[in-house]
Amino acid sequence: MIPVFRPIILPSDIRAATKALKNGEISGTFGKSIINLEKNFSKYIGTRYAVSVTSGSTALHLSVAALELPEGSEIIVSSTTNIASALAITHNKCTPVPVDSNQDTWNIDSNLIEKNITKKTRAIIVVHFLGNPSNMLKINKIAKKYNLHVIEDAAEAHGAEINGKKVGSFGISGCFSFYANKAITSGEGGIITTSNKSYYEKLKLYRNLGFTIPRFVHYVQGFNFRMMGYQAAIVNNQLKRIGSIIKVKTKIYNLYEKHLKGISGITFQTTKKNRKNVYWMVGLLINKKYKLSKNQLQKKLKENKIETRDFFKSIANQPCFSKVIGKKITTTISDNLWSRGMYLPSSYDISQKQIKKICLIIKQYSK
Repeated sequence: MIPVFRPIILPSDIRAATKALKNGEISGTFGKSIINLEKNFSKYIGTRYAVSVTSGSTALHLSVAALELPEGSEIIVSSTTNIASALAITHNKCTPVPVDSNQDTWNIDSNLIEKNITKKTRAIIVVHFLGNPSNMLKINKIAKKYNLHVIEDAAEAHGAEINGKKVGSFGISGCFSFYANKAITSGEGGIITTSNKSYYEKLKLYRNLGFTIPRFVHYVQGFNFRMMGYQAAIVNNQLKRIGSIIKVKTKIYNLYEKHLKGISGITFQTTKKNRKNVYWMVGLLINKKYKLSKNQLQKKLKENKIETRDFFKSIANQPCFSKVIGKKITTTISDNLWSRGMYLPSSYDISQKQIKKICLIIKQYSK
């Protein structure tokens, strides 16, 4: 089976983890690996600070919690995203307001944001879907106009850029994931980037159960979102080679685009001018001009031992949010992405031969 994604752990990653373990760095409160990762990752993204956490999901959760918003506040969120983006809102007793996607970039449609702002709106969570940067310049202008916080969900976008500036540095926070299928990984884990000092101090406080001085007197209801030291050591080692990883991911995308170019019924994601897409996964839309439906094509690929994966169901249509959102929100483009979109195998070590095989099968059923 050619997997959608397979994590690559090199001997140097294992040595880094072993060294951290030998130093007793089995939690988030001992050793230097956490400190080194936070320092190196903030430098890479271009922010003053970074705070490591247990996952991309808790990075989002903590980012919202540290805003200390009133209960019932509304937070605009990309409708095409992993459910974690919206759970960060609801778990903090706020209300998600899903905004539909742009039909070309598959990111949040920045032209629809203002229409969804109300007196209760306090923030925007922007997702850089598949590693493709959203329109942060326009979104930040809107946020400034209405005095809104901007949180970047950059879980899939390590190293993506807009005009040479990395995503994760445009909002009050950038949230990254180190889950097994991400460009750099520790299995689980995540990190938050920020340049706001007071916000940074809140992130650290809330991450560590609200410990202050004296230690066991707590003034806030914090969380235990601490990353483990040896996890940080693995990611920190992989961060050294992230440039080469992005080059390989870009090459994978270019090969798919080359071999599938001109096939009627297949659409790739559009990357706008002056934006660097890091192609976390290669996504396709299968429209009505293609001979098979998306589900039928996935079945044929599976028969040939090729794994695929669906895009995300729109946040507006998630059953668990039906009562929370409280009103019918139409997300036509996101619904189309859900019904017609899929990931192709995009592992760092996928071979050109495997890519050609996948493309030949897709071509076979295009006529």
